[in-house]
Amino acid sequence: MIDMHTTPRMGAVIKEQFKATAASLRVYTLIAAGFAAVATFLAFADYFRRGVGVEFAPELSLIPAIAGGLLPIAIWLKERHFESGFLWTLPVDRARNAFAKIFAGWLYMMIAAAAFLMWLLILALITKGNITGDEMVRLLAPNAPTTRSIDPSLIQTVQWLPPKAFWLVPFTASTGTYIILSAFMLGFRYPFRWIIGAVIGAFLVAAVGHGIGTDAFWARLSTVIQAVMYGRYGLDTLLSARTESVHTTIALTSGELVPAWRALPTVGDWIVGTVLWIALGIILLTAALYRHRERR
Repeated sequence: MIDMHTTPRMGAVIKEQFKATAASLRVYTLIAAGFAAVATFLAFADYFRRGVGVEFAPELSLIPAIAGGLLPIAIWLKERHFESGFLWTLPVDRARNAFAKIFAGWLYMMIAAAAFLMWLLILALITKGNITGDEMVRLLAPNAPTTRSIDPSLIQTVQWLPPKAFWLVPFTASTGTYIILSAFMLGFRYPFRWIIGAVIGAFLVAAVGHGIGTDAFWARLSTVIQAVMYGRYGLDTLLSARTESVHTTIALTSGELVPAWRALPTVGDWIVGTVLWIALGIILLTAALYRHRERR
């Protein structure tokens, strides 16, 4: 327990916040366990019926990444972080207390991500699925056009084995989304009003752009969105190390449509993109914490 007569150490505050966070997420944890039980049953049913094993691949990092974005909402949804709430009564600076709560939530997220990967690995081993993530992919030649039908000779089939570093993607992806969403939830007094406002603003921008009727406007907007989401260091680099955004569908001169990869994901792009997005999240989180500093 924290001694209320002295300022507790940061480690003690994090410990108490972790206990409080774990208790507040008990229902969500049980729901996740229920989904896992159903998924396990379906995986075994598919294995015994068709002999199909569970695939264990880095692309599954999208699930922890989504969880990392939802966790701050669950943690801060009922907190009165701009008012007097129970968790703000500890003899600790509000900004430090908020940081301790965020750090405790991140620890919870890392434990959940590790449990998720371990569950998948066990399922893959039992069902004799692929546990290395390697697959045969169609790879476009660097000079292959993507806006018209191409000759089949510009596509080669290669075996891709994910780099070992990509098995860290579920942890870095969930960390990035957790930090960014934590900054959003902590930084705004009414975060959901901002979400509604952003949606309305997007529709207004779309309406104005449609009213202007210029193709140049939509071309520039599409270019920006594509760069932010699917660029070399876009959001997908953080979420899946680009194992999702490199996918495309190509029309061959024979008229056939085939899935292909524009390029192979690299560790270098993943490291740079991850560092940039997490750094952005840290900057936003620092600004959010600054709003909760105590003025003496």
